[in-house]
Amino acid sequence: MLERHGLFTFWKKNNETIILVTLLFIFLSFSLFTALNLSTGIIPDEVAHFRFSKHFSTTLGIPPDVTETYSLGWIIEQNPFLYYWINARIINLINWIHPHAPDRQLLVILRLINVVYSLGTVIFCYFLTREVIKKRWWRLLPVFFLTNTLMFVFLSGGVNYDNLANLFSMAGLYFLVRVLHKKNFVINSMLWMILIALGCLVKYPILPLGFVMTVVWLVYIIKTRPNIHLSDLFSSKAIILIFVLIIVLIGNFAIYGINLFRYQSLIPTCREILLESQCEISPYERRYQEIAMEPKMTIRQSMEMGYPNPIVYAGNTWIRVMILRTFGIAGHISYSPEHLVNFYRIMVYGMILITFVYIKKYRFTTYSLISIATFYASILIYQNYKSELIYGFLHIAFQGRYIFPVIGAIYAIIPSVLIATKNRYLQIGSITFSLFLFLIGSPLIVLLRYSDQFAGWFIN
Repeated sequence: MLERHGLFTFWKKNNETIILVTLLFIFLSFSLFTALNLSTGIIPDEVAHFRFSKHFSTTLGIPPDVTETYSLGWIIEQNPFLYYWINARIINLINWIHPHAPDRQLLVILRLINVVYSLGTVIFCYFLTREVIKKRWWRLLPVFFLTNTLMFVFLSGGVNYDNLANLFSMAGLYFLVRVLHKKNFVINSMLWMILIALGCLVKYPILPLGFVMTVVWLVYIIKTRPNIHLSDLFSSKAIILIFVLIIVLIGNFAIYGINLFRYQSLIPTCREILLESQCEISPYERRYQEIAMEPKMTIRQSMEMGYPNPIVYAGNTWIRVMILRTFGIAGHISYSPEHLVNFYRIMVYGMILITFVYIKKYRFTTYSLISIATFYASILIYQNYKSELIYGFLHIAFQGRYIFPVIGAIYAIIPSVLIATKNRYLQIGSITFSLFLFLIGSPLIVLLRYSDQFAGWFIN
């Protein structure tokens, strides 16, 4: 009896930690299984990321473009490079220990590093929601959502720069929220800036996230200016962080600043860097030549052809495809949860409606996360719609993983909004529906239910 009482007491004191560790363990188990057993050529662009990493391993700096790299459709010069540079140093270390390590071994080790990146993303998701949500159990919901988002978990077991970018984005959001909660303005401001600036050195789509986070940060400064203390600005920790931030910002300017001056764009086109004959072998160039509409459709022309206008596209088409490619798998081989898509849409539309109905009840932090997620999603919608006008609404270059830099903010908004409603029935109904939906669409359930379909994806 005493033993049972002791177990009950232990559970009562540590239940949140136990559930969190369980979620992390399940996520880690599935990601490791994928990393160790998945065949090559399934994770999005994994072959290209691996080749770039090996090419970067030939020098300690930034290597030149060669046929092997630009034939993949990507350019090294004046493009973000941090992911490949880190991978290259790992490859150098492995080759130093094991000079004749085969490519499969190198690939698996890099996959394991990516699992660590994604595990860090999940942990920072918990840190973020613990800052935003003070009610126990509620703050476990975003972690549950993230670790049961099929594309996120699937991607975690592969070599892809999104994993590192997601880590920097989630951690950056966490430290920004700490600023908004008046926790050491100087140190936390430096940390979110460094992390997002590092994310921009991984891939340029992090730039809009950095922009909107800066706007939120400036609004916070204006709003609470008399209460901001700069006493830590000259501490040893702050000086070190300032030094790191300057270096990272210089790295960003060396890419994006020079590109704006030289090419009037954030990223130059292939023909602005290489010869036309070199660019023509790009698979993206061939895709453009084979599929693209010449000239590009106007919005009026697309509507006359029966395609949706931008508003209908954003509220219907974009959400549907984003759901299929976030809660499904979109790689070189795909799986789409068509049987669940309408239930996910009910969840998304329901949360949008609840958010607007109760919008006057939120804290500044919740408004900030909503603004960040909305702005970033709007940029994605704009870019996707432009692509649709070029490729005739074939959803080319439309990936669910592109929303992942703000997925932590989105998942943190859900319990924040429901708590603010103070409507017990609405809270219980929404959470029960969401939990059940994420559970039946979880990686484990999908893998077991469609084992025949996935059998060829893994090494026997």
